[in-house]
Amino acid sequence: MSKSVSRLTNLLLSSNGSDIALLLLRIFVGIMMLTHGVAKIENFSALKANFPDPVGLGAGFSLLLITCAEVGCSLLVIVGLVTRLAVIPLIVGMCVAAFLTFPGFTMAASELALLYLSIYITLLIAGPGEYSLDELLRMTLRRKNSN
Repeated sequence: MSKSVSRLTNLLLSSNGSDIALLLLRIFVGIMMLTHGVAKIENFSALKANFPDPVGLGAGFSLLLITCAEVGCSLLVIVGLVTRLAVIPLIVGMCVAAFLTFPGFTMAASELALLYLSIYITLLIAGPGEYSLDELLRMTLRRKNSN
């Protein structure tokens, strides 16, 4: 038993542990946000008429933009492809949701958007980690350039 605990401790304290944590974070937050986007696709017609339009683009266009971000960018985040770019529309969407969508900012109304926002900012700063398509592409390009 102590050997297993020692292995787990070594993994968690190594840089490899950080890469595993980033992988789990990307997969978890990506799937969670994907559920919001899929729900918007399923109810697009019904939502279009009353969707909030806090930045003045029109309710339908605002719904389309956030749906594309929640689905497309979440898929990119999950697989770790252009991760830092993919989180930017999600960060913008969460800022709009947290600070502009509801009249008068309150933590109760903005808590979930702020939680997502903090995760996306973390991914923007930390990157996707070693277990990502970004890293695979980087390694492939490095090998190609060294030949």
